[in-house]
Order: sequence, then structure tokens, then C-alpha cells
Amino acid sequence: MPRIPELFRSPIRTVRTGVKILLAGLLLVTLTSGVVLASTSGNGNQSTSKAVTLQLATSSRTVTQGTTAGYNVVVQPSGGFAGNVSLSISGLPAGATASFSPAVVAAGPGSGSANLDVSTTSATPLGTYSLSLKGSSGTLQSAVVVASLTVTAGQHQPFTISGDPTGLLAPGNAVPINLQLTNPGNSSLNVTGLTVSVTGVTRTAQAVANNRPCSASDYTVTQFSGSYPISAPPGNSSLSGSGIPASRWPQIRMLDTSLNQDGCKGATLQLSYSGTGQGN
Repeated sequence: MPRIPELFRSPIRTVRTGVKILLAGLLLVTLTSGVVLASTSGNGNQSTSKAVTLQLATSSRTVTQGTTAGYNVVVQPSGGFAGNVSLSISGLPAGATASFSPAVVAAGPGSGSANLDVSTTSATPLGTYSLSLKGSSGTLQSAVVVASLTVTAGQHQPFTISGDPTGLLAPGNAVPINLQLTNPGNSSLNVTGLTVSVTGVTRTAQAVANNRPCSASDYTVTQFSGSYPISAPPGNSSLSGSGIPASRWPQIRMLDTSLNQDGCKGATLQLSYSGTGQGN
């Protein structure tokens, strides 16, 4: 009787291997035991770094020497920054100064702003300058923003000098002259080299009728003996207002001669003045 062969059944061995699958931000780990665990992948939302940036409403200004350029600086926070930001500037030309108002800006959650004034003098060199602005709050530093400043030649009006003797002239006496300085510009001047001269004399009608002489040679002038320079701010100023004692002012003296006793009595003098003013 033929043998019916048995169906050969080989043993089947199932091997479970671990599989890692990245799905929708979750790391699925399949273990050999068949248990599934979940953990965050680290690829979810990350916090944004706190920062501040500076912006200029207008980044370029042109001014004449001795005038002021104005800029508006906006401090913009990001990343949840909230605090005080100190403003600073570098790159100013010689003789120029800068001021922020306010110098410390509160920013966050919204933006803050400050006005920047850059003041030049009549001696500031002509040219175009790059001014570097930045903000800081503790260890946090903003990126540098650059403002452009162009300085051109200004038109400077001459200042004027005037003054009269502070008392009546008499033979042999000296009377001080409190000089008045008028500066029509918008920045202070340093004044040096003041001089006063007698350029003419107008005698009284009686002196003329009686042929009594009097001329500029009957007077002498002692020039200013104080320290230079004298500061002349915009507008009107004087030697007395500058705190200079009368003993240092120019002084005019009538000579004591037999001829001018009557001829110079009551006479009116014409005085001329000169000096040099330079912007500071």
C-alpha cells in the first residue's frame, strides 16, 4: 500500500523588530513586547528670542554750519521684550554734539520713540558723516542703524558792537565803556580784539561861536584789558552781563589842557568799534 507522504510543515518563527516612526510631531516607539510609548519630538513650537531694533523715520539730514539736525528714532521690541532701552550714538563730526529726548526709551509690548538732535557749530567741518545709533538693555544690544548727516557752509551775519561812556567826561577823568555785543546768529561767538576809537567830536554851539577848540586828539582811549575770548551768545549781551569788572572795560579819558576846558565841555563824541567774532 503506497505511503501517503505527510505534509511537511516547517516551524514558523516570528521575529518582532523595533520600528521608529515619526508622525505628526510624535515619536512612536514599537517595542518587541508590542507596547507603544509616545514622547515629544523636540520639533514643536520654539520660543522666539527677545530683541529690539531701531528705525529712523528719516535717515538723512542736511544742515548748514551752526544749526541743528533732528531725527526721530523708533525702538521696536520683538520676542516678548519689555524694558528700558538706552540710546547711544557715535561718528559725530568735530565740534558737533548729540542729545536724545528721552535718552532711555520704554518699549514693550508696543514700540517707543525718541527725538535725536545733532547740533553743529560754525566751525564744524563740511562734509557728509555716517552716524551709528544703537540701543542697549542690560546685555541685550540692538543692531546698529546708520543716519546720514551732511554739513554745508552757512551764511553768518556779522555781529555788532556799540557802547557809550557810563558817566560824564571831565578834564583829566577816565570813564569806562560798557560795550554791548549783538549776535544775530543762532550759536555763540568767541569775541577777541575789541578796540574803541574816537573818530569825531561835535562841539556845542557856544563853543563854536566862541571859537573854542575840541577834537579827537583831546581824548585818549585805554583798550579792553580783560581776558579773551568773550562769549557772545545769540542776541544781545554786554561786558557787565558777562561778569567782567568795569576796571577791565575800555576807558575814555579827556585830556586836561587849558584849551579844552571850555571847548570840550558838553561836546558829543563819535566812537567806532571793532572786534573779531568766531563761532564756537
